[in-house]
Amino acid sequence: MTLDLSSLLRVFKLTLPVATAYVPLGLALGVFMVSSGIDWYWAPISALVIFAGSIEFLVVTFIISGQPLIAVAWTALIVNFRHIFYGLSFPLKSMKSRLQKAYGVFALTDETYAIVCASKGRPLRGIDISLLQVISHAWWVGASFLGAVLGSLLPAEVTGFEFALTAMFIALAADAVSNDSDMSLLTYAAISCVFGALMEFYILKSSFLGSGLICYLLLISKDYKQAKMEVPLHE
Repeated sequence: MTLDLSSLLRVFKLTLPVATAYVPLGLALGVFMVSSGIDWYWAPISALVIFAGSIEFLVVTFIISGQPLIAVAWTALIVNFRHIFYGLSFPLKSMKSRLQKAYGVFALTDETYAIVCASKGRPLRGIDISLLQVISHAWWVGASFLGAVLGSLLPAEVTGFEFALTAMFIALAADAVSNDSDMSLLTYAAISCVFGALMEFYILKSSFLGSGLICYLLLISKDYKQAKMEVPLHE
């Protein structure tokens, strides 16, 4: 299976929307790592080896606060648990070699999954999907490297880069709440925070995030199941 120039350009153009997210966040990750006292080269290394977006920001916090390994592993599992469901419809069978398949699983992100499963026109071949993931990965690694270099040049008094990912999630949450007519999502978030706090202080230390996410997942799953039951059957 070969890749011609037209296919290469097509796949590259598909990664441009990914770059609009990966480049600013990658820059923020690199600067954040350096400003947190971590050597600059760990930014591109983590981007290359971990390649999990939000988890990489959390890893910096975990390193600084000295969180136990079990807490890091549990948080990573909960945050990226959605990727298990992505695998149900990801066209892994279109990839021929074992290396392609292994990298396809490793480099499966929200953005590449959305592009692959919602591509318009001619569907992507296995080699196209691999190239899409490689280029997207390169955007992330390159931006993290550049951010680390810039961060090492910035004066120490410049702070606030650690808020980049938080700001993104706040914007996404605000958008979700604004489209939630009955405010159920906000209510579920509050309930989940209380549940996570109770678990953290009274039952299992360092379990706030994991417990809160599980509680929130159960609450929205209840609504999904109820809405599915209310859909009228067509004869």
